[in-house]
This record gives sequence, structure tokens and C-alpha cells, in this order.
Amino acid sequence: MAQSDKLPPAEVWRRLAPIEPYCHFTPPQIDNFLGAYQQSDAIKIVAFAAHRLICRKGEYELDLCFVLSGAVELHDEVAGKGRTWVATLPAGSMYGELGALSGLPRSTDIVAGPAGAEILYIASHALKVIEANPEARKLLMERYRDRAVRVLAAEVELFEGVSGEFIDRLIPHCELQRYDLRGVTIIRQGDEGDAFYIVRSGFVQVVRQREDGSIRVLAYLRAGEYFGEMALLGEGRRYASVLTAGKCELLRIGRADFLDLCRQFPDVERRLFNLIERRRREEQQITPELSAMLATSGQLGMIQADALLVMDLERCVKCDACVTACQTLHGESRLIRTGITLGKYLVPAACRHCDDPRCMSACPTGAVKRRPGGEIFFQYDLCIGCANCAIACPYDNIAMIETPRFDAAQARKQHATGNRAIFRPLARHDAQSWWERVAAAWRERRYENLAPALWRRILHRNRSAAAPPAQPGSARPHVPLSYPIKCDLCDGLPFMGCVHSCPTGAAMRIDPAVLFAQTGALSIGSRVSKAHGDND
Repeated sequence: MAQSDKLPPAEVWRRLAPIEPYCHFTPPQIDNFLGAYQQSDAIKIVAFAAHRLICRKGEYELDLCFVLSGAVELHDEVAGKGRTWVATLPAGSMYGELGALSGLPRSTDIVAGPAGAEILYIASHALKVIEANPEARKLLMERYRDRAVRVLAAEVELFEGVSGEFIDRLIPHCELQRYDLRGVTIIRQGDEGDAFYIVRSGFVQVVRQREDGSIRVLAYLRAGEYFGEMALLGEGRRYASVLTAGKCELLRIGRADFLDLCRQFPDVERRLFNLIERRRREEQQITPELSAMLATSGQLGMIQADALLVMDLERCVKCDACVTACQTLHGESRLIRTGITLGKYLVPAACRHCDDPRCMSACPTGAVKRRPGGEIFFQYDLCIGCANCAIACPYDNIAMIETPRFDAAQARKQHATGNRAIFRPLARHDAQSWWERVAAAWRERRYENLAPALWRRILHRNRSAAAPPAQPGSARPHVPLSYPIKCDLCDGLPFMGCVHSCPTGAAMRIDPAVLFAQTGALSIGSRVSKAHGDND
């Protein structure tokens, strides 16, 4: 892989103009796009040699991609068939809309074709240059809906056995609904049922008001689970209310299309009736105490966690070995042994590697990224120290520390891991000689502005010793005043320091679904396995 040099704007547009959706751009939109291309690496062209792997299934590449030349091939592991070719995307094709619009990982391996490929990458935070055009926005959303429904149909057990032809007919009748806030009512108890819903991403909360007037939180449903079937298959009225539990996206299927699905595929209807019976049994297990626990967990965002650090208070001896280990390995502790209590567990302040990370969507440069295992991490060479991630984190699990402290912490981590590639901002800064730094400061006119007469006298007498003009690309790298830090699951180590150093086994990383089951609450039915890999 090699990033191509920035092409002249005219050449870039010559290659893009025939491709959907760029053929619909107006002159001002063209200028805006080309300006963004020239000024930022968020829009770039990358060349791949023939048969080179572009990305693997499961990787989080949050870019919208266009094939400019050559072709790319999609491959996947199919049960009983092994690694199988899925499709070939020729020049002019688009892919990556699921990752760019909703942060989902790649669903197939992507490989450059026999003649190689050139790919235009547009980072998710730069999509506004595409969405500014109505036709482009409409095309992108249609492609997104088509892809989202097909991926969901292939992964959700409910659609097992449903023909591809039926899914083709169903897609135009499906509606994708997005919500950004917690507590928005999707369906209300007692209302007439008019649609069936599948959770495509995020979480929803199921709440029922009982006959005695008490309100119980029954469950949280996440990606791949569904609701609304009770009213459509018999009762006619909504059995419970469903509210958003944070940012989420739903697939809505109207009543007529849902009933048509059930008529054509009796197995789907049978699975739904079994689900209804199971949910009625589980409701009887929800005591007021468990309902309150579920409600609190939703309010505090614990259901959004993919890697929740907890401490068993029955085992914890308060020795602070976990905090000490974190500080030793990272130079600055990313763990605070205070927080909320859920049953016998303490949930301390540490990054949860959320399913919907607000820090990632708030970053203006794309420096907040997710690894294939699900871990959220900072690509520090892209960080500008704006603190947007720390401000956006609703759980206050990101701290900003001054650059000298950050660099010292990175140095200690470098020493602990033996990894010389760990980012060191001040080491990059100090790579310049003393005179290079003075000359750079002079070129930036920082000191001359403070004492113009003095610096004119000094520089006039030493004009022959002045440094040569700066060469392109040789400018001193930008060093922010502070950098963000958080738990990175001890990236680069074969273990997590806090968990590994706990003498009693009280500290552990746990899936929220397992936690709810262990505390006696209803499992939220996690179908996602993230942040479980080299560090566990």
C-alpha cells in the first residue's frame, strides 16, 4: 500500500466527475470538495498492488471508499465452503458506507484485483463534503439502507431460511430510524401496533407499567434483537413501552409487510411466538430491586460498555495494586478505584470501550479509533489536543494531561513494554538541533514581536549565521499543550495490568450481559464480542 502524492485538483476531478454521486455536484460543491482534498488527509487516494489485502473482515475502517481504477474483490469465510469469493467491485464502485455512517466493522475481506486498485478514502468526519449535495446524500442513504438490511438479514436468526428474493422485495419497504438521545419513546404501551422493529445498532429499554401502577424496566435489547411482535401477532395493543437507551438505529417494518413475512415463512412466525412466551416468563423474574438496578445501569451507560472493568467487593482488600500497576505500566494511572456499586461489584472510573463511543464521533481529526478487537485507542500523531473527546465522554473516563507529563508517561510505558515506536511528542520536538529550534522561532517571528529593536540588532550582527530558509516538510511538528489519556486495555502487553496484578482476583473485565446475569438481573442478550483478544 502506498498513498499517492496529492494530485492536481483538476486531475482529481477529471477522474471523479463520471462517478456517482460526483456527477451531481454543483461548482461550489466541487470547489468545497477539492479544497478539503488539498488541505486535509481526511480525503486521500491510496494505491494497492495486485492481490494486496486492503482490509480484513472485522476491522474498523471508518471511511467511505470509491474505487478509482482497477477493482477490488470481496472474500468471506462461508460455513462448509471455506474462504469464498463474494463479489468484485469495478472502478466507479463505492463501499464502506456501514463503517462511515454507523461505525460498524468491515463485513468481508477486501483485496485489490489482478490489476491493482486505487481507492479514494473519505473519513467519516469529512462526509459533509459528500452530504452537502442532495442527490449524493440520497444515494448514500439508499446504499446504506440496502447494505444494512442485507447484513442484518444474514446475521439475525429470525431471518434464517428467508429467501433472498423476499429480502429484495422487503428492502424498499424498510425504514431506518436513527436516534441520538436516551429516553426517546419509540412505542408506547397500550397503543395500537403498526410496525415491527429490529435493533440494528445501539440499545433500547423495555418498560412496562403494571396493573398496580408500578413501572418495571424489563430488559435492554441490543443489535440483532427485536420488539413489537406481540401487538402484531395477537394482542393488537402494545404490551410495553420501548425507549432509546442512548444512540441507536432501528429497522422498522410496517405491519402489512411483517404479516406477509410471517405468512410466507411459518418458521419466522414460530420463532416469534416462542420469543413472546419466553419474555412473559422472564417478566415474572423482574423484582422491583432488579428493575431499579436495570434502570440505574441504563442511566449510567453501563449497557453501552463492551469491556467493563469491575471489582468484586467481596474479594477486594483495597490494596490499590490495580492502580499501582496501571501507573507503573503507563506512567500515569488511567484507573480510579471509585465509582458506582452494582450488586456486589464496584464499577470504577475507567474507559468502557463503548459500543457507541461519543469520543470517536467528537474527534475532528479522526484520532480516536477502534481496533479489530473493539478497543478504543488514540492515534496520537493525529491528535491536536483539542479535548473534544474528554468533553464528549459522558462517564468522565478521559483525562487531559500536560504534554511534559504525557511525554514522561509515554517514556515509562516505552520502557515497560520495550516498544520504541510508542509516540513521544517531545522526543519528536527535540529531534531538532538547538539552532534549528531558534531559527524556527525566528521564522515564526515569535521573539521579534516581543522585542523588535533588540532582535533587529542581534540578527543584523549575526546575519551570516542565520539558518537557511525552511524546506518543504521540514517544519517543526505541532506539539499540543496537552494530550488525552484513558484505559487502552494495556495495548501491546500480553495481559491487563490491573487484572493481572490483583492478588485476590477481585478486578476483572466483564461483558455487561454476564454482569447482569451474575447479579441476578435479566441478561441484555449481548451478541457482540469486543475488547476480547490479545489483552485478555
